[in-house]
Amino acid sequence: MKPYETLTVCGKEYHLKITTAYAIKLEEELGTDLYTGLDKLAEIKTLAKYYFYAAVSQNDDINKIEDVYQLIDDYITDGGVIEELQKLVYEILLVSGILTKEVHDASKKAMEKQREVLQKLLN
Repeated sequence: MKPYETLTVCGKEYHLKITTAYAIKLEEELGTDLYTGLDKLAEIKTLAKYYFYAAVSQNDDINKIEDVYQLIDDYITDGGVIEELQKLVYEILLVSGILTKEVHDASKKAMEKQREVLQKLLN
């Protein structure tokens, strides 16, 4: 298993992994468990919280949530989209040992189905 997930923004690599200590802090911040929190990944504030707690222990230049806000802005400026960041959260949880491969795969399938339904509604 990989030691962490990687996000590249403006040519800089960020390592992402949620440690036990930060998983507990994230659950406190979300007011729920990490699985239930995934239901709110469409909210940018929730997405940013997942990234903050995944990045803070792995990257010296991520110290406060505003650093992640800037990281997300830079990612979008660099051509990225929020949807890709949402997908990467599942990979982060897998590499962090929070999701099993089976749950990860089922979650990805459910997210893809949601995306298909949304696309049909928009077209």
